[in-house]
Amino acid sequence: MVTQLITSRTFPNIASLKLIPTIPGSNRKYENSLERVPPVKTETTIPTLTRFSSHEGLPLPRDWVEYVHPEGNIYYSNIQAGIVTNIDPRRDGVTADFNDAIEKIQSRLPTSDSKPDTFEVYLGIPDGLPLSQGTLEYYVVDYDHRSIFWIEDVDILTDLVGSPMMLDRFESRGHLRLGLEPEFWLHVEYYPCHQPIYDQKAEKELAAVFRHGCVDDMTAPGSVFPYSADECLRYLTLLERFREDDGSTESYRRSWIARLWASICRSRLINRHGLSHPRVDRLQGFDAYLSQQTGKSLALILGDALCLGMSKRTFTQLTELWNGRIVYQRHWQPFLEGQRSEWRWTVFGGLYLTMMIAFQGIYGTSFILLVASASFAGSAIVLSTLMLHAHSAERLKTASDISSYIFMTESFTDGLRPLSITFTLPKALLGYGTLVFTGNSVHHVASQLQQGPAELLYTTTAAAAIPLLIALAVYRAYGPATF
Repeated sequence: MVTQLITSRTFPNIASLKLIPTIPGSNRKYENSLERVPPVKTETTIPTLTRFSSHEGLPLPRDWVEYVHPEGNIYYSNIQAGIVTNIDPRRDGVTADFNDAIEKIQSRLPTSDSKPDTFEVYLGIPDGLPLSQGTLEYYVVDYDHRSIFWIEDVDILTDLVGSPMMLDRFESRGHLRLGLEPEFWLHVEYYPCHQPIYDQKAEKELAAVFRHGCVDDMTAPGSVFPYSADECLRYLTLLERFREDDGSTESYRRSWIARLWASICRSRLINRHGLSHPRVDRLQGFDAYLSQQTGKSLALILGDALCLGMSKRTFTQLTELWNGRIVYQRHWQPFLEGQRSEWRWTVFGGLYLTMMIAFQGIYGTSFILLVASASFAGSAIVLSTLMLHAHSAERLKTASDISSYIFMTESFTDGLRPLSITFTLPKALLGYGTLVFTGNSVHHVASQLQQGPAELLYTTTAAAAIPLLIALAVYRAYGPATF
């Protein structure tokens, strides 16, 4: 959303300025390591009678004010000129370039919008370019219509600077508006401190949206609202508490309300809110999406058969969760926790089966069947452990984590069927190990019946009682409290 103004140092006329589009937040910097901070000279002596003013160092140019974002970032604003920027205006040549840029932008605006109080312009320097090259990026903010715009045609595939493809292709002006509104709120979130008037209407509308979303989630299983009913209630409580604060905390209030609005607007864009054929139920088109993934494939038929048919249920669940290629965290997390629970129990079952195989080996059962059942049990343990590690709650903590994971694992031709087979394979392997173990036991019992019935009675009683007691103890310790 930002257009770069390239100002020539040799010929500082307006015609030499080049405008390159970008979008809000494309140049916001985060330092995750203190090692990246350049070394500075430090002092050990505090001067006598040290007192601090609100601004230390060189004074800012006229009409410029420095602000500190609630999260700690510094930005600058010139209300008179309608400029907001991350660039320190005290740097050589900055104000001259900014003035040239604003003059160029104003000359392209309609007469009714040419006054500074009717628009706001973000100006910045593209990554990797020095200020001396005379290139500035920009976008114009329209507070009245909650959108951003540029003073020239912009190709979202080639012209946007910093974060290409943050905006997607659009089919109408209404669709484009849905795409630009989240970027407007992103700008408000990043630069919340300098606005003279707080948008009370936006806050009241946000509260109404959350109240509706709360009821929708509680009454409609297919709700497409991005937050659960519990989350809605928590946000509504925060909204009520913020209303009790005075104007000194307005920047905090504006920033987090803008963040929530951006999230809701992105969800509205995905669901075509207010457009023709909107997505009003997350299960909308489920049958069609399911049928798209069930084409004939010998490999997948064999995979389903190998999993004893259990993968079909998992496939249906995954398709429901990913219907429309949109995932809701509140629905995914219970599913994932259920899968993790099954993998944990598969590990316990594999260990238990391995112990029973060891007991079975003492009594001289078939060596080949012992090896086969032990191999199945070991494979189930290993695969379950790997699945637990790959699908930890930390790795799939947010909706974006979940979406990225499914995007990477979804097959282009077969959809989620391969993933469903992977999810159920550990249980199937444990089932095969159990079947081989049972068959070996039956074979051993049949052979012993022909030799010594009395000895077999004692052995069978011990073999049946000990595993049963161990199973009950494990279930009592780790299973649901049903006793």
